[in-house]
This record gives sequence, C-alpha cells and structure tokens, in this order.
Amino acid sequence: MASKWFVRKAWTVTFESSVNDAWNLMSQHNERYVFISDSEDEGKIVAYLRNTDIMPSLHDPEMMNRHVRQFPFHTSLTFIRQEADMLDFFKVFGEEVVVIFNQDGKYEGYLQREDILYYLLTNQTSNTDWIRSLLNSIPMGLIIADVHGRIENFSSEVLRMIRITPEELKQKRVGDILDEEPFRKVIETGESTLNHIIVNDRIGVLADFGPIRNQHGFVTGAIIVLQDLPYIEKMAMELEYVKNLNKDLQGILSSIYDEILVLDANGVLLRYSGNLIKDFWEIEKEQLIGLNLMELEHEGTFFSSIVKMVIERKKKVSVTQESRSGKNVLAVGNPIFDETGKLERIVIALRDITETFQLKEELLQARKMSEKYKKELEHLRDQKQYAKSCQVVYGSEKIEKVMKYIQKIANTSSTVLLTGESGVGKEVFARSIYELGPRRNKPFIKVNCGAIPENLLESELFGYEKGAFTGANANGKHGYFRMANKGIIFLDEIAEMPLNLQVKLLRVLQEREIIPIGGTEVVEVDVQVIAATNKNLEKMVEEGTFREDLYYRLNVIPVHIPPLRERPEDIPLLSLHFLQKFNEKYGRQTQLSQDALDVLESYSWPGNVRELQNIIERLVVTSDEDLIEAEDITPLLKKGKKQYMQRLNKIIPLKEATKAVEEQLIKMAMDEYKTTLMAAKVLGVSQSTISRKYRDIQERISRGEEIGRKI
Repeated sequence: MASKWFVRKAWTVTFESSVNDAWNLMSQHNERYVFISDSEDEGKIVAYLRNTDIMPSLHDPEMMNRHVRQFPFHTSLTFIRQEADMLDFFKVFGEEVVVIFNQDGKYEGYLQREDILYYLLTNQTSNTDWIRSLLNSIPMGLIIADVHGRIENFSSEVLRMIRITPEELKQKRVGDILDEEPFRKVIETGESTLNHIIVNDRIGVLADFGPIRNQHGFVTGAIIVLQDLPYIEKMAMELEYVKNLNKDLQGILSSIYDEILVLDANGVLLRYSGNLIKDFWEIEKEQLIGLNLMELEHEGTFFSSIVKMVIERKKKVSVTQESRSGKNVLAVGNPIFDETGKLERIVIALRDITETFQLKEELLQARKMSEKYKKELEHLRDQKQYAKSCQVVYGSEKIEKVMKYIQKIANTSSTVLLTGESGVGKEVFARSIYELGPRRNKPFIKVNCGAIPENLLESELFGYEKGAFTGANANGKHGYFRMANKGIIFLDEIAEMPLNLQVKLLRVLQEREIIPIGGTEVVEVDVQVIAATNKNLEKMVEEGTFREDLYYRLNVIPVHIPPLRERPEDIPLLSLHFLQKFNEKYGRQTQLSQDALDVLESYSWPGNVRELQNIIERLVVTSDEDLIEAEDITPLLKKGKKQYMQRLNKIIPLKEATKAVEEQLIKMAMDEYKTTLMAAKVLGVSQSTISRKYRDIQERISRGEEIGRKI
C-alpha cells in the first residue's frame, strides 16, 4: 500500500498555461515533473512535462511564452490505486512516473521510478536474491547507503561504472567514491539532488541523490542513481537530432503547396503546416491544437468525414469539401501505422481546387512552351556534351553534322580515319571521340608519325627488349601501343609512315598484338586506333607509296573535317574563343571590333583554324590598344589570288578604303545574284553578315549618301 508520506505531490498546470508558468512551478518546488490537467474534464491529469524538456528553451522567450498545448508534452501516463498490492507495483516498475489515486478517484500524487524501487526493497528485505536480481535488471547504477554513508546494496552496473570489485565496494563509503556534499545534503535536509555531475580520474557519471524514509518520515539513508556521461551525451545528441528533425519537418510542411494536418489515431490535431487556405477556417488554427477535429463537424468548421473514413477503413481516402465561404477543397487522408500495424497518425493534405481549371489552362500553356523549346534545349545539351573537354567550338551546319556523326561512332572501338587539310584541328576531333567514348578514363596517346625519325619510329611504336640494339635502354622500353592499352592511340600524319612499318601496323590492326624489337613473345594489346592525314591516301595507294590493305584497314570509319573557308559561320565563334583564351593567358583585355570580325570572316584562311589561332595570338600580344580594328588585321593576312580593289588614285585612310571596297563587292554581288544567300556564298561570308551590311547600304542610299566611293 502506498502510504501518504510516500507519495509526492502532483503540481498541475492546464493546456492554456504558459511554458514559463510550468517552469516556475518546477523551480519553486524543486520538482522534476509538472502534470497537465484537462480543465474541461474535471481536472483529469492527461499529460506531463519534464524539466529537461523545458531547459533547452529557457533562453527563447517566444517558446517560453507559448501555451503548454503548443509545447512537446508526454501523454504516456500510468495510473495505480493507492491500495495497490506488491504485484501491481512490480508491473509498473519500468514506468518513469506513476500517478496515484484514492478510493474516491481523486489524485493523491505521483511516484518516481526511484520511489517504487524503494517501496519494493523495503517490502522484500527477506528475499535478498530477489533484490539482487531486481537491481541488476535496471540499466543504471544503483547504490543504497545508510545515513553514515555505508553501502548496503548496489547493482552490477555500479561496478562497471566506477571500475571496482564487489569486495572493494563493500569496504567503501559514499564519500570515498562519489562527492560527499550532495550525499550529506540529502541526509541532513531530506531534499533530493538531481543531475549532479561527477568527473574524476576513475569515473564520469551523472548522479541523482534521493532520500530513503521510514514509515514515520525520517531519513534512514539515501538511494543514488548513476548514469554514464557518455550515455547522457548520446541521449543529448539524440535529443538535439530530434529537435533539428522537428525543425526540418516543420520547414518541409511549411514549404509544401498543400495544407498539411497531422492528427493522432483518435483525430486530435497535433500539428499543421504554415500554408493556410484562405477563407476556409473560421477560427484561428492555433486554438485547434489538442482538439479532436471530429468534434468540430457540428459547428461547420471542419467536415470530419475524412477523419472517420481513414480511422474506419485504415487506408488512403480522398473527399471534396466545400466551406461556407464557397471554397472547394480536396482532402486526402493517409493513415500511418507503427511496426505492429496499429494506427498511429493520420496525415491530411488539403488543397484549394477552386482554381483548378485555371491551373489546367496554365499547365497546357506550359506544355506548349516546353514543346516549343524542347528541340532547342536538346540541341544545346547535345552541343555541350559534344564539346565537353575537347574545346570544339562551332556554329556551322557542316561541323554540326560531323559532331552528330562522331557521337554515333564514339561508343564503338572501330578504327577511325580523320581526313582534312592541315590546320583544321583533327586532333581536337580525335579527342572528341575519346571523351565521348567508353575509353575516356583510359590513356590517350598521340603519335606524330612525321615528327619521329624513321629509324626510331618502330621502337617508339612497338617498344624493345633490353639489349635489343646498341644504345638501347638497359631495362627495355614499352612502346606507345602498350602505353595506350585499353585506351586510344592517335596516329597523326599517318601518310608519313614508312612502308616497312605499315606492314607491322597492319598486323596490329588485324591481330591486336605486337612483338617488341628484340623480343620473341607476342604481346596482346587492346587499343582503338584513330589515324589522321591531310593527304590523299587513295592517290598514294595508286602511286604505290601507301599500302592498299592498310588503307582499307584504316578507312573503316572515315570522318572528313571541312576546311575553315567552307564554314565561315565558325570564324567569329573561333575568333572570340581564341581571343578569350589568349587574353587569360597574357593578362590582356583586348576586344575585336565588328569591322575586324568582318575582315576575319571574309578571309579564305588557307592555314585553317591553326592560322586563325596564330593570328589572334599575335594580335593579343602585339596590339597597343584594347580594341582591335580591321586595319590591325589586314596587314597580317596573306593576299588572295583575286584582287577586288580598284586602282588607287590618291592616298586615303586604310579603314575608308577597306569599307569602300567592301560596299562595292556587296552591291555587285547583290546586283548579280539577287539574294543574300547566294551573295554570301560567292563572297565567302555568312548570310547574316551580308544581310546586315546590305541593309545598312540600302538605308544610306535612301538618305542620298555615296556608296562605294571611287578610290
């Protein structure tokens, strides 16, 4: 039987009380718990708060001024009769707090776990084995001491925490292993000391000191509960994690378009998102926390059919509701179950569907817009993928076709033959194949067959064994083919390879194996070959300077790179690309004027991209001004075979002469071919350039200005 002197007084607050009121009550009475009573149910105790729940919010005025119903509270309560027998107490021993009520149903107070332990111990002293089993089953260290500090009993966890043997502990007093001051305070004043930290060379624990009283209320000893600090720290970290998780959850709920309600299994509103549907709720939703939504149906505030249907059917339910203000709201209820299959939560998503048709129309428009830009986005994405890590800069349709073809063949390991004039950038396109293919993480070895002496080319390609010839490396050497194993070897200027080596290269392509110079064993190699040349291999085959069988082995996938003069649209893009590159390299801020770009675009570029790159680098390095004009470029360009300039009668500024000749040429081309497309083709520039310049000429003619002045 729980005597009155043994039961602690249960101090209570209501859901409408502030968190600050609850904390003040705890502080005033040195209590660890404050209970929450339901003012609408004759003061029934329905929940409780711990001091450790409130401590993290002490420096947050907004949180401390909130109603208790808006603060995380605990509803897991156990009730027991005052006249309960020993078996009843043993059943609730694992509970944190137990509420005691008398025969009239009134609350007498509460017991802590430590109180129940003492009650059990003082009523079973004759059975020491039972006491020992009970103490050892508790996941905390427990010490029972008399008023002199002599240790009368202890649990096995104590031995682990303070690192001592049972025999040694029995010879100790409380002051020998723990702090004497809190123990003395309990014995002398009868007041508990909670959360006392003890750290020394041997232990690190959090200790609670509580009095043990006899039936007359006198202190006869103390019970000390020890918890490992690492365990407490872990619990604190878990608490912090839960707090952060709660913040994240609230942030997620507030960012969702729908209005979210979270209810318990009985329909009581626990939390809601920050997005409220306008004109739907007729009262402040803060007042609904803790209330059962099913009780609001008769008031017309909320149609609870969704809650009832989820509870009854235990599956996802969707209904449409209409408020008094005419709002049409779609409610979707989802049941949440615990691991045993028991209904634990109900999540309701509310969405305003009054403007559904407007949203559908906007969706249709968005789809049309997405279809409009789909091809453009795919084109840009493909271009970005093509140019990744290989610096292929282009805007012409011809190179676009080449890049699409490269993307198609890149996933194979077939031999590729790149052809094109010198300077078109065959190595750049070879690297494009490498970057887009499955071997991009393996070696890429470049070999210029025309730059290596003929007597060294074989050893460089296929390697040699140690002592293979005079002057050879004592350890031998792996050739380029073995270095490129699993990757790609790029054989530039393949037409320069001697006939005797062409035979060995043919063997590599056919058999995928090599024999190093001076070696006898065959070495297998897995290499994709990309060859390149600026010569006509078919003509060389006819002349007998290139093996026919090798030509057909190399020409499995031919890729022709058009010269720069056939793709004038690329000239401005390449010029600006090289300008940026060399500005960064040399720390300059130079720019190209529109006239300068026009001059570059109208030039035939016999040296192709390499010549353009060299010209831009020279301009960046030697230019005195930040703006590069047309007259800065003209002296650097080779004179073409066709001379379009008229005979000069007098000296005029070079810029004026250039502009006059340009205007004459454009007008002549338009007079003869009638269309900007044909004029651009014969003049070797882009159609956009001709269109822009011819439009300017026409405007000047309409103003009566002289076009293409005599020079």
